[in-house]
Amino acid sequence: MAMIRGLIGVFTYLDDVLSAIVRLQQEKVAIQNVYSPTKRPEILEAMKTKPSRIRLVSLVAAILGGCSGLALASYAHLRWRLITSGKPILPWIPWVIIFFEVLILISVLSTVAALLIAGRIPRIHYAKGGYNPRFTEDRYGVEIYADPGTLDRARAIMNESGAEEVNEI
Repeated sequence: MAMIRGLIGVFTYLDDVLSAIVRLQQEKVAIQNVYSPTKRPEILEAMKTKPSRIRLVSLVAAILGGCSGLALASYAHLRWRLITSGKPILPWIPWVIIFFEVLILISVLSTVAALLIAGRIPRIHYAKGGYNPRFTEDRYGVEIYADPGTLDRARAIMNESGAEEVNEI
C-alpha cells in the first residue's frame, strides 16, 4: 500500500486557482480543501459543491416545533378544562403566538446543534494540514492528498497553472 502524502499550492490570482481546480479534477485528483481570503462563488462552482443540509434541518425542526406547541396547548386546554364561556373549545387565535414561539425556539436550537455537528465543534484533534495564514489575507490555497505518483502529476499541474509555490505537507 502506497503512503499517502499531501501538497499545498499557494496561488496569487483567482483565475490560476480555478484553472488548477479544473485540471486537477480532469486528472481525477481528489482536492481536500481550497482556501480563499473571501467567499468566492466561482470556487464553489468549480468544486461542484452541494448546498448544505442544515436548511432542511431548520425547516423540519420548525414544522415539528410548531406542531408540538399546538399539541401541547391543545392537550393542556382539554386536560384541565380551561374552557371559558363564549370562547371556542380550541381557540386558534391565541395559539398562533404559541405556534410561532415554539416554532422559532425549536428551529433555532436545532439549527445551532446541526451547525455544531456539521462543523465538528469542538474539535479535539486538529489535522496538521497545510493551512497558511496568508490564505486569510491575499492568497489562495489548494490542498490535496494522494499517493506519490499522483502527487507528481498534481505538482506539475499546479506549477503549470501559476502556483506561486507548491509545498509538501
